[in-house]
Amino acid sequence: MRKYTHLCNSHRQLFALSLAFACAALCSAAPSRADSGAIVVAQAAPAGTATRGTVKGEHSNVRSRPTLHSEVITQLHKGDTVDVLEQKTVTEHEKSLEWLRITLPETAKCYVSAKHVVDDAADVDNLNVRCGPGSSYRDVGKLAKGAKVEIVQKKGDWAQIKPTADCSGWIAAELVDVQVAPAPIASPERAPSANSGEIVTPPVAAPIGPSVSVVNTDPDVLVTYAVKDGYLGSVAESNAPAAFELRTPEADRLSFRVAYLEAPGLNLTKYVGKHVRIVGTQRWHKGDRYPVISVERIDMVW
Repeated sequence: MRKYTHLCNSHRQLFALSLAFACAALCSAAPSRADSGAIVVAQAAPAGTATRGTVKGEHSNVRSRPTLHSEVITQLHKGDTVDVLEQKTVTEHEKSLEWLRITLPETAKCYVSAKHVVDDAADVDNLNVRCGPGSSYRDVGKLAKGAKVEIVQKKGDWAQIKPTADCSGWIAAELVDVQVAPAPIASPERAPSANSGEIVTPPVAAPIGPSVSVVNTDPDVLVTYAVKDGYLGSVAESNAPAAFELRTPEADRLSFRVAYLEAPGLNLTKYVGKHVRIVGTQRWHKGDRYPVISVERIDMVW
């Protein structure tokens, strides 16, 4: 009887040992991520998307600034493709015009001070790249110290170079068909194991800011992006630069002007006397008492 019992126990031990080896073999055949307990999660696509455009007109001027009076850097032709960096609305002679800032094509002529280019590289930081061989020409980009350049030719104290990726110019938006490219699909990312001891923090959303940067084309004008609260009023003076104004809340029966308001394409009359928030581009001419805000958006404040 004892012999039979001992034989049964031996069979049970052999069965248990065989089962353990089988489980180990299955585990070793599984992917390594299963051993670590990691989970594959999809990574969110980046918020920004690349923007491309196709030129519609022949002999389309690319300028150094978003104004019809700035220097012409180069010309583009129908069918040329461009990389669009930003869009901006500029009011000039009481007429609003949409502009696009684009990277410069290789045909654009760019110049840097020859004395600051050593061994085909900038020897100072923030070296201006200009649209002509002289300091009176507008800058269209900057070079970091050590940045390599391809010199086309030298003209006295100036060296013509091929445009770098940081060089840009402006073209009228009506001359370009703009298309937004789809956001790239991110590859899967492994999440850390629950037992790895790694601390995981969620991604931080990008701060909200102006959709376009502000370009100042006049040294006597301070141009900023403005977000202001106040009460909207109409202007009675005939020589005022705009028909509307933003005022401070009334205190002791007194209210003060904050800025004049111009809003091409917007009806500000319905907001007169109401508490509003103004978003737009503010221009403050040297010597003027009040700035002028070109309103891009207006919201009621409740």
